[in-house]
Amino acid sequence: MISLIEVKCPHCGARGQIMLPALGAIIVGPCPQCDGLVVVFSGRTLALDKETMQTGSTQEKCDHLLSVLQGFLEKRVIKLVENAESGSEESGRPFSDELIAQVESEDVTATSISPTGESEAPITQREFDDFVNIELSLLDNSDYFKTIFE
Repeated sequence: MISLIEVKCPHCGARGQIMLPALGAIIVGPCPQCDGLVVVFSGRTLALDKETMQTGSTQEKCDHLLSVLQGFLEKRVIKLVENAESGSEESGRPFSDELIAQVESEDVTATSISPTGESEAPITQREFDDFVNIELSLLDNSDYFKTIFE
């Protein structure tokens, strides 16, 4: 099963899907519709200045990319702290697990595609953890492999 996320070009609004990138990955590339340059980070698609990223010095490229990511992260951190302050009054804890999960999962729409190309509900975190911690090591076992993939 392949997990995909829905992305939207901040330049032209075109929508598409990409494979779910690794946690913390920073992907820079052009929009296939308008050729505007974007960065995909933490499930969000953010606009980049194409001229700076193509012709700027290494320092200018780094500064531009950092400023775009910093703006995104500042908004998320401010929201996290504001929500934590209102929640900490009730629970006595500065950051609840639910609040952290809510902020981490914001703005990400994941879709799973089966090998036949049909959309399915995304897997849960528990299903993912079970696969990584239990099933992945069993794939070398030919009997187990056959029960799953034949």
